[in-house]
Amino acid sequence: NLTKLMEENVASYKQQKEFTENASHELQTPLTIIKHKVDILLQNENLTEEQYLIAEDINKALTRSSRINKNLLLLAKIGNSQFDNSEKIEFDVLVKQSLEMLEEHFDQKNLSVHSSIQPKIEVLGNSGLCEVLINNLLINAIRHTLQNGSIAVVLNESSFEVSNSGTEKLNTDSLFKRFSRSSSDNNGSGLGLAIINEICRFQKWKISYRFENHNHIFSVKF
Repeated sequence: NLTKLMEENVASYKQQKEFTENASHELQTPLTIIKHKVDILLQNENLTEEQYLIAEDINKALTRSSRINKNLLLLAKIGNSQFDNSEKIEFDVLVKQSLEMLEEHFDQKNLSVHSSIQPKIEVLGNSGLCEVLINNLLINAIRHTLQNGSIAVVLNESSFEVSNSGTEKLNTDSLFKRFSRSSSDNNGSGLGLAIINEICRFQKWKISYRFENHNHIFSVKF
């Protein structure tokens, strides 16, 4: 009957989430060991240039694999509600910290950054996840802004917005899905916006995207 089918689906979904979490957790150790070995290899002065370049490519692929794995583990934990979301968080302080931390990245691409951050914006939630949310939105904006472009950050008591200059609207159908590509850039894990979406769902916030006046705008409504 329908109830039995639903129970089986729920059990199957839980098993799937547990498997993702366990697999990601188990993978982290061998990935760390291999990365350590490659780091040692890269320090070997006897390597030919060709061998060094091969080891460097392996290192880049491992770094990306490790990042994808950590992000999958984070998604599984959010899905399993393994976070406390009853902390009082000074959101404005977290935004300022992130902007300071990423200053070097803004400079590398010569991006002009405009911020309007209202003070004393307190939200209830999980501070660790809020940090991930803010960082992912800002890193996403940096990654998808061309050299000499601009980024704007606006925070008030009802919303947090990050916008960046761009040329055309992104594909909204698959924007927040895992491993979807909003551009031709392949350096990211393909999970940044999916994580943002999951954190907002967990916090009971709403994330939306729009394209206005040649700007990509991601808005989180508290």
